[in-house]
Amino acid sequence: MRTLVVLALVLAACGRSDRPSNPAAHGVSASPNRGPDALVLRLPRAGGTARVYAYPNLDSLVWESSDQAPALDRVLAFDDYSGSIAFVDSRNRPGLLDLRDGSVAIEGGKSKLTSLSSVDGSTIYGVDANGSLQRLTPSGDWTFKPPRPARVVFPQHDGTVVIFASRGDSTVAWRMHPPEAKLLDTVELPTVERTLRTQLGDRLYLASKEKLLGVRTSTLQPLPSIDLESPISAMVSTPSGDRLFVVTDSSNDVSVVDRYRERVASKIQLSARPDELRMDPLGRYLLIHQAKQDSAWVFALATGKLVGSVPTRWRSDLPFVAPDGAIALSVRGDVAFVDGETLRERRRVQNGADDFWYSFFWTGFRALPPSSVDTTATVAPTDTVDRTGAAPKPTDTTAAPITPTPPPHDTTAQRGFLVSFAALLNEQRARELAAQIRVRNEAARVVTSQREGTTIYRVVLGPFPTRDEADRVGRESGQSNWWVYEGAP
Repeated sequence: MRTLVVLALVLAACGRSDRPSNPAAHGVSASPNRGPDALVLRLPRAGGTARVYAYPNLDSLVWESSDQAPALDRVLAFDDYSGSIAFVDSRNRPGLLDLRDGSVAIEGGKSKLTSLSSVDGSTIYGVDANGSLQRLTPSGDWTFKPPRPARVVFPQHDGTVVIFASRGDSTVAWRMHPPEAKLLDTVELPTVERTLRTQLGDRLYLASKEKLLGVRTSTLQPLPSIDLESPISAMVSTPSGDRLFVVTDSSNDVSVVDRYRERVASKIQLSARPDELRMDPLGRYLLIHQAKQDSAWVFALATGKLVGSVPTRWRSDLPFVAPDGAIALSVRGDVAFVDGETLRERRRVQNGADDFWYSFFWTGFRALPPSSVDTTATVAPTDTVDRTGAAPKPTDTTAAPITPTPPPHDTTAQRGFLVSFAALLNEQRARELAAQIRVRNEAARVVTSQREGTTIYRVVLGPFPTRDEADRVGRESGQSNWWVYEGAP
């Protein structure tokens, strides 16, 4: 759905004396001709007040939560339209942090859910103890019991979900489009131990002992298998999904798989055993954890060069690659930022490792002059983006610092439910698709928004007062791909 990629992770802290006078929300000034602002969320690891800072201004606090947040285990996704962060706390409970009003909500009631995942930052999927699929949203929950108890669920950017379940010595997968209970596709596969979704969402890769399998998420069509020398223990893909990096149980090497050639194209040779992999969301660096050691290797994807090794604890939030290419490391209680090419330290945040870190890009804290606000436009979230047309423009991470100013912050605006059919980079194609969609005398329209400096054209209908009505319109449209999101036009 909305966000394709959750970006980087950065920043540092400032003391209590650096806080702005308004503790709820603080706008940031808008500069013309600039992409989304680089921001970082920091939260005490034991839980407490969540704060957002501007990057790279380590002392620029722009927002803090009104509710106390629990200790976080990991972030699932960020909704760059509604401004919500989907997370899993240290007690394995799913929740939402709303950057508009500062609220924190734990979802799912008392249900113990596994396989928690989200692609849009506001809708969370999980599997309950009975193997039923659970969908959690701010407006209500939905449950589906598949033919066999579900084990893993993968929501997709087009609104469908792929569900995996065990069947004897094999694994069965189904594809469906909630809230419809109809199974659209089914495939049976060998026993699957690990799964990986590419960030663009067009494929799922599966580890079955020493074999790397794959399926197309749009049809569940199996892809040719790739043999590795021993069972697969970890894998990650580039943001575009063109390359996969795979670690096996018995090798010091990281195998580099070319997805288009469907084979191992090269290997990264290391001096010791790796056990975990982490990809830079912007595709610049691969971080490789050295097994049983507080250190990691840095591999530069553009040059194919192993830059070197750095000391760091390996956590769910650290290390990470910052928007400017610096790498944030957990070193003896501090967070050190080192240059990605030289590994020389740029700056250090004292006691920074006491916090949980998550960075993202957003324009939601900007204060815009009233004359610049277009009240007739509908801004849709980032859904599945058709990569034809103009190439995405890189985010300008050297832009002028963000200066806190009072924001226009209306949390009482009426919200509804929009039906989204596509998000394209080609305006003509978007308008051609919109001309083909009409439901109950209402024609689809094209709305535009900016994502990292790139204009995205979305084809939408609505808003509608309830999710059920929006779902009904989506079904009546006759389109194979559509999804519903909550938001004001």
